[in-house]
Amino acid sequence: MVAKIRVRFLELVAQKEIKIGRRIRANEIAMVTGVNAATVSRWLKNDVTKFEAPVLVAFCRYFGCEIGDLLYIDWEAEDTSQENEDED
Repeated sequence: MVAKIRVRFLELVAQKEIKIGRRIRANEIAMVTGVNAATVSRWLKNDVTKFEAPVLVAFCRYFGCEIGDLLYIDWEAEDTSQENEDED
């Protein structure tokens, strides 16, 4: 098993929506944070493969959180791509 870094972006968006009492759109997050809209979209889809410091800082500032609130290590994750390579 290989540990994977996971994101809690959707959870933080949901918490912020409850706090402010309305939906938050991806383009709003992009505009407020200065993060590219395509990057925000990948985070919303939990399709993040690299973690750039300026993006992490922008999101932590936006949500008022620390990096550990945004990311976590999934120690039990299975790397299925590695398993598939081993079978070849």
